Amino acid sequence: MSFVWAMLARNFAVECRSLRVSFTRMVLQPAIYLFVFGYVVGRMLPAGNSGNYAAVMAPGVVAISLMSAPYLVVGSSILSGFYFRTMEAWLLSPVGVRALLLALLASGTLYGMASAAVAVGLIWIILGIVPENWLLIAYFCFFGSLLFSLLAVVVLLAPATPKQGQDIFSLLMMPMTFFGCTFYSFAMLIPPFDSVALLLPTTYLSEGLRAAYATGGGSLPTHWVAAGLAATTLLLVPLADWVAARRLRNFTW
Repeated sequence: MSFVWAMLARNFAVECRSLRVSFTRMVLQPAIYLFVFGYVVGRMLPAGNSGNYAAVMAPGVVAISLMSAPYLVVGSSILSGFYFRTMEAWLLSPVGVRALLLALLASGTLYGMASAAVAVGLIWIILGIVPENWLLIAYFCFFGSLLFSLLAVVVLLAPATPKQGQDIFSLLMMPMTFFGCTFYSFAMLIPPFDSVALLLPTTYLSEGLRAAYATGGGSLPTHWVAAGLAATTLLLVPLADWVAARRLRNFTW
């Protein structure tokens, strides 16, 4: 645990040294999404039976933060360890590979939840929308952050080098951002696009967050979405553990 706390402190120090970049990631980017699509466009577009468009897309901005923030922290640690050879120093420390994996997951989860909290605050400030169920918000923020932290570990460490994993994750980011029901609800889609959306984790995360914001719930059954998100996250834990052990136990980069 001392190693985990040291890694958390290291990542926090890195973020503090690049405050401008951190401010852009956590504040400026979601604020622009909310102002342009929520405040400006949202007042002009109806959203059918779901109310105004701002109430539909605002939870999707939280989902985008939960997707991108963990990857930035976990990815920057793994990629910097690969490019600048700092991974050797971590692996030569008197801890196992699982301690390093736990540190990566803890950093990604905490940073993802912090980014989601900032997005929730911006939604309240810019759009005046607050969640109806704070417990459900916390649930989806925690499991969403952990899910994408695990996914970042698997995608970056499964290929021969993290550089190849970086290319794969870059290809996944765009469909998860724009086809994963972030800027629109699942109910707005028609076949076959609704079937494509069901293949993306951001669809379930966005709909779960919409259920937390609206008393009427999202377009998908909330209890099934919550259970599926937790089950998927737990299934990724042994996979991430196996991938990390396979790639890092005999370090050859």
